[in-house]
Amino acid sequence: MELKKQEDKNIPLVVDLDGTFINTDLLAEGIVLLLKKNFFCIFLCFSWIFKGKAFLKQKVFEKVQINYKNLPVNKELNDFLVSESQKGRKIVLATASPKSAATEIGKVFPVFDEIYGTEKDLNLKGSNKLELLADMYGKGGFDYIGNSRTDLILFASSRFSYLVNAGRFLERKTREVSTLKKSWKTKTSRFIAYLKLLRVYQWVKNLLIFLPLITSHSFQSVNTLTQVTLAFFAFCFVASAGYIVNDIMDLEADRTHASKHSRGLASGNIGILPGFLCAILLFAAGLIIGLNLKLSFFLILIVYFVLSIAYSVYLKKLVLYDVFILASFYTIRVVAGGAVGNIVLSFWLIAFSIFLFLSLSFIKRYSEFILTSVNQKHSRRDYSLADITLLQIMGIGTGLLSVIVFSLYINSPEVTLLYSNPRALWVICLLLLFWISRIWLVATRGKMTVDPIVFLLKDLTSYILIILTAVTLLISI
Repeated sequence: MELKKQEDKNIPLVVDLDGTFINTDLLAEGIVLLLKKNFFCIFLCFSWIFKGKAFLKQKVFEKVQINYKNLPVNKELNDFLVSESQKGRKIVLATASPKSAATEIGKVFPVFDEIYGTEKDLNLKGSNKLELLADMYGKGGFDYIGNSRTDLILFASSRFSYLVNAGRFLERKTREVSTLKKSWKTKTSRFIAYLKLLRVYQWVKNLLIFLPLITSHSFQSVNTLTQVTLAFFAFCFVASAGYIVNDIMDLEADRTHASKHSRGLASGNIGILPGFLCAILLFAAGLIIGLNLKLSFFLILIVYFVLSIAYSVYLKKLVLYDVFILASFYTIRVVAGGAVGNIVLSFWLIAFSIFLFLSLSFIKRYSEFILTSVNQKHSRRDYSLADITLLQIMGIGTGLLSVIVFSLYINSPEVTLLYSNPRALWVICLLLLFWISRIWLVATRGKMTVDPIVFLLKDLTSYILIILTAVTLLISI
């Protein structure tokens, strides 16, 4: 046993970086930061890649500054490396990422005795990395920890191999070429991770597409109902694509957030490139469905996506603009439902939607500050603590205005054309007034989640009010 310990001590433990020691890819992180600074730099990236991947990495990392302290590190692997280091073993970081970046990571996590990375024209990956390690330690003179198929050539030349979050195929291939010592599985179920990435619970918002159908009593038409249902799924796919892009753009901020740090992209459970490809597929699926519906709906879908990307990149940083843009996302869904169902939206529905959704947007921003500003003087947005009361006043005010609009609608001539018992609608008016008052009371007490939709899905009282509203609506028809 003592001889084995001495033998392990003399064998350096070489660790890969991207996807192994950290649950992300540094080059992808750098490109995201670069595009956030100036999206048109994407054309520079295309020109740099023609000069080699090493050149691309060099140029990208010259122009961005990554916050290495916030990168999602594989804690189990880090603990293992620290334990091995304490036994006197040499720990080596060998990565295809630029050596300058690897050195910075070494400063944050001082477990590495030696650090090697891509320099000048040499991309330290695959055969290039093997040549370096073989020259330094000899074939079979090192243990290697990796996570990808490109590491197989290194596993074949190592004494022992270690895998991180590898699939069955890679595990089988690794066992064929080397002695697999240990395999870490630190990521959650891929299926569950992608469901969370899509934010399927947010699809509830897209039910607003059915609102014009309900208020105009057009749901008897099977064809119209089918068209609106397809529009619902088109919006779900496009909206999810927008959420993924938003998560990619917000990586750094999400990693410092109390709850958002566990999101798939921020935690590294899902890679940036796979996440981006998923967004492209979802967007394409939504567009294909939209193209088979009305042109007006397709254009609204495009406007919604462009506006959501503009919000993620820039507009959400602007005081008040962000709230009105958030409210417009809800209203756009209602307008889209009218477009695909060939339903003319009434003044009452549009006015009611604008005020109600403004109230929900204000409550989202208000709750965010209540929850995140307890130990902070300022939020990461351009609001200050002094604005909280004003947000509350504007939110409650717009919510009450939506109730007033609804009450005026009940007394309008138009209502008698659609309802045989319009007086019953006053019950809905009271239910709405109670619900708005309640959610603002919950928010004021600091018990509202950052997203009111999440709160609604978990709130029993809201479900009861929805059922009562539906029953009342049926009685009034």
